[in-house]
Amino acid sequence: MMSKNPTGIRLNRYLSLCGVGSRRKCEEMITDERVAVNGNLVTDLSTYINDDDVVTLDGGRITPQRPTYLLLNKPKGVITTLNDNLQRNHVGMLLPKHVFLKPVGRLDKNTTGVLLFTNDGELHYRLTHPKYEIPRIYLVKLDKIFNEALSDKFTRGIQLNRRETAHGKVLDVRHFKKNSELIVELHEGLNREIHRMFRVLNYRVLELHRISYAGIGTGKLRYGQWRYLNQDEIKKIKRLCGII
Repeated sequence: MMSKNPTGIRLNRYLSLCGVGSRRKCEEMITDERVAVNGNLVTDLSTYINDDDVVTLDGGRITPQRPTYLLLNKPKGVITTLNDNLQRNHVGMLLPKHVFLKPVGRLDKNTTGVLLFTNDGELHYRLTHPKYEIPRIYLVKLDKIFNEALSDKFTRGIQLNRRETAHGKVLDVRHFKKNSELIVELHEGLNREIHRMFRVLNYRVLELHRISYAGIGTGKLRYGQWRYLNQDEIKKIKRLCGII
């Protein structure tokens, strides 16, 4: 039986686990009088759901989804959001419609490559929180030749502003006639971290591609294509995050 006592799961979280939206969106559904529990309309956000409760949304019964893990090879010109009021191209247009998945971090509009999605809240938290130091590896194309003597600055830390210092590692450098490409590993996931680090060093990033996240790469996926992670990949990520 539904309760206001925290013995079960909070209603907005239950709805989110059912894949109908983020917790904030689910709160709007509740206050908009779209949700009923055991046949009774519910608008109280403090309501908790127990195992024997029947929850409906717009008259249809909903139940929590099984944990899902998906990989998208994000193309250029697409923003990392599941919907957009300005009708811009977004990643939600590329994903399956039958399940609500949250992106694991974000990629800028013109950044390409690995973008993970999941409805596993605990794993999502650990993949994105800096304290777990989950590796992200990028291919970075610069506007001019990179001075390799600056590589140590990534390890020591590059001061972005008064509060933020970004750390990383330069794994490889390839020089061309007029510019360089680098393979860079990061662990923190700060906003526009790569662009800001190189800007401090007086370089401009021309192209940015995420090669892997938590050891998961795109493989043979073309830009705009997605696939579900296999069991070995899921176990690998969970082990990296300390869940198993």
